[in-house]
Amino acid sequence: MAGLACARVLRRAGCYVDLFEASKGVGGRMATTRLGVTAFDHGAQYVTAREAAFSEYLDEIADQGYARVWHPKIAVAGEAAGSSVLTWYVGTPGMSAMVRPLAESVQVFTNRRVHTIDRCGNGWKIWFDDETSQGPYAAIAVAIPAPQAALILGPLQDLAHRVSRVRMAPCWALMVQLDAPALPQFDVYSDMSQVIRWIGRNNSKPGRQARGETVVVHASQNWTKETDDAEPEIVAEELWSEVCHLLGLPPNRPQRMSAHLWQNGLVDQPLGESYLLDSESLVGVAGDWCSGRLAEHAFVSGTRLGKALVNSI
Repeated sequence: MAGLACARVLRRAGCYVDLFEASKGVGGRMATTRLGVTAFDHGAQYVTAREAAFSEYLDEIADQGYARVWHPKIAVAGEAAGSSVLTWYVGTPGMSAMVRPLAESVQVFTNRRVHTIDRCGNGWKIWFDDETSQGPYAAIAVAIPAPQAALILGPLQDLAHRVSRVRMAPCWALMVQLDAPALPQFDVYSDMSQVIRWIGRNNSKPGRQARGETVVVHASQNWTKETDDAEPEIVAEELWSEVCHLLGLPPNRPQRMSAHLWQNGLVDQPLGESYLLDSESLVGVAGDWCSGRLAEHAFVSGTRLGKALVNSI
């Protein structure tokens, strides 16, 4: 979200923009994946907007069919909760759809993991894990999790040092496909135990099509830290067993079940600034972790870094 928001600002200002993505698709934690043919939002579950710029973007993509409002029935710590003060938006048909409009007219290279950046005359060359390189570029925006950003920013020690103060935490995500509806009356259960932070009926979101029931579970931060080296299959069994216990579900072997570890899924300690830019080298950093932990923080961070780069260039 941060990198694409930054790229959109630069592209609209007339800059040529290349975007390098380590994964096979864009979106980061705004992610949708599949078990068989069934889609799951295993990263961010929904987004909200407080700032006008992000609210306008959500309205824009909703008009284009990339997002819709979600009105789930919510329980907190097992008790019914009232409606959220902020509107919940979800991507359609999956959360990853929310970033697609940002990539329009931007040259995107997937499966390209950046290893480091290196001075090249008045610009920068980018080196990849396969020892190939690309460039030179007049400016670089680094919009990845803080621990990885600090490594890439090695040649710029001041930026790297400031980014290294950010603390991020892992989060286990469990995806479960059931033959028939199984969850009780609520669509969302949050803060259920010391193990479970979120249980969501994924197929209750607008635009989802699935037979039976699809469920996404996020483990608590502390439990994930204690188990981040465990085998995903064992984690999946443990988490589903805990869900069944908490919700009083009858023994029901899921049709499919898979656990995914978001190594930098949560922000423990943000930077405290919306972005960073070395105006002399024209290298900047952006991400939700700059000022918070929400998709909105990522969008605002990337947008502001893009504007700062345009002004500096």
